[in-house]
Amino acid sequence: MNNLVPVLPVLWNVVLPVFLVVGMGVVLQRLVGFDISGLSRPVFYIFSPCLAFASLYTLDLHAMHPLRSVVFALLVALFMGMLGIFLARVSGHSRSMRSAAVLTLINNNTGNYGLPLNQFAFGVPGLQIAVLYFVINSTLANSVGVYIVSAGRARPTEALRNVLKTPLVYATLLALLANGFHITIPAPLFKAISLSGDAAVPTMLIILGYHLGHLGTQIHWRRTLPISLIKLIIGPLVAWGISIFMGFNGLMQAVSIVQSSVPTAVMSTVLATEFDCEPEFVAEVVFTTTVLSLVTLTTVLTLVKMFILR
Repeated sequence: MNNLVPVLPVLWNVVLPVFLVVGMGVVLQRLVGFDISGLSRPVFYIFSPCLAFASLYTLDLHAMHPLRSVVFALLVALFMGMLGIFLARVSGHSRSMRSAAVLTLINNNTGNYGLPLNQFAFGVPGLQIAVLYFVINSTLANSVGVYIVSAGRARPTEALRNVLKTPLVYATLLALLANGFHITIPAPLFKAISLSGDAAVPTMLIILGYHLGHLGTQIHWRRTLPISLIKLIIGPLVAWGISIFMGFNGLMQAVSIVQSSVPTAVMSTVLATEFDCEPEFVAEVVFTTTVLSLVTLTTVLTLVKMFILR
């Protein structure tokens, strides 16, 4: 690969296609105002689990070292969470605002943003690795995220129940078992699973566009911009440093950094609303980080291709 990768081709060929599909979701929400559950439920119960299964089943687990990926994701989340607590305390924010700040920094949109981004940038091999981080982040969002936004009010069993209700978890476990024990999946069944998984990425982008169109554009920049810049600028630097510390290289390092550089997940607004933890602020951060990521992720991808995949 060339030592120097111009920014414009990365923006044109990788980032812009993602935003164009997201824009379709925004336009659809504004013009039609459809029921989002008609899309989100198939993604939650069918498409995402099938994508996770198909990707993890064909993944070379010995080369991937899943445990290292889990440790990497936890270290990045821990470091970013500490930054959120520090910023909130320095700014004199309330306890609920501190929880909201931490949530926005650790809950990455590795699904309906990160998956297509890595697919466009690195092809199917990149998508397979990205799915692993999507599974890890989804588990964190449905367990640690609940504790954070509930500010200590959640019972220990509540987060566990949320994890156990997620089909993605079961698809992941089944795929890892089938992969590890070399169980052959019948061809018609695996083709059906793969076909269903292929529907996940474009549908996720439409859902993201719907939520962004629903959020609106009234942003309190004084409180939103600092946390957004930490998320999009400090986050990639933290991930890059931790990836070097853990000895990552090549495509594994590239995808790990990119998945740690994506905006705040839309799921954060769901959790913040459910537990009344500064939902307006969280929604603003989701919107702001998504829009600004057009610039920041283009830069991250360019640097990754220049210095890691050269």
